[in-house]
Amino acid sequence: MKQVVIVGGGGMAREVIALMSPMIQSGDVRIRGVIDDTLPLGADFCPGYSCQVLSSIEKFIPEENDLLLLAIGDPAARLKLGRELSARGCKFFTFIHPTSIIAPDAKLGSGVVIYPYSLISANTRLGDFVLINVHSGAGHDVVIGDGSVVCAHVDLTGFVRIGEAVLIGSHASVLPKVKVGDHAKIGAGSIVVRSVRAHATVFAQPARTLRQAEE
Repeated sequence: MKQVVIVGGGGMAREVIALMSPMIQSGDVRIRGVIDDTLPLGADFCPGYSCQVLSSIEKFIPEENDLLLLAIGDPAARLKLGRELSARGCKFFTFIHPTSIIAPDAKLGSGVVIYPYSLISANTRLGDFVLINVHSGAGHDVVIGDGSVVCAHVDLTGFVRIGEAVLIGSHASVLPKVKVGDHAKIGAGSIVVRSVRAHATVFAQPARTLRQAEE
């Protein structure tokens, strides 16, 4: 049995607990509780699963067998918390929904979360704390950097390179060999045909730059 602590007490936490329901019911996973900086200590976070708020994230001290699952949707916060908790000696749970397909030669980092009906294709690399939402695909030879979040129904085609802490909105497509820089944002429904600079926000079909953040 794996003992899992959920990091974050929002909607994504409830989602992942629901997705893990068969594993919980079979006894393969036990949710020890949730850590969050906004919820009251001891609150019953998810009725039906005996899932209580254990502590704030800042004050959390892991038990020996704890595996943390990051239920954080913001890429920058996801990456920051993942690295901070790693530096404090925490270990992470990688959750792959059984309906997803992972190529045998794909490489997944620590703390990856993959929602239902997703595809991670041949020779693809996912960094630590990457989140892949439902019905999304990473084609052959794709690289996705630490902490990046791929929303629902996204198509990352062959040889795409995604930097760290990138957000790719729902129904976006990134064409072959395109590179997306660290902390960039791809708007929902965008078709990205050329490389995107770090910290830029792009949208539309074909995607164009909305703004370039200060670095």
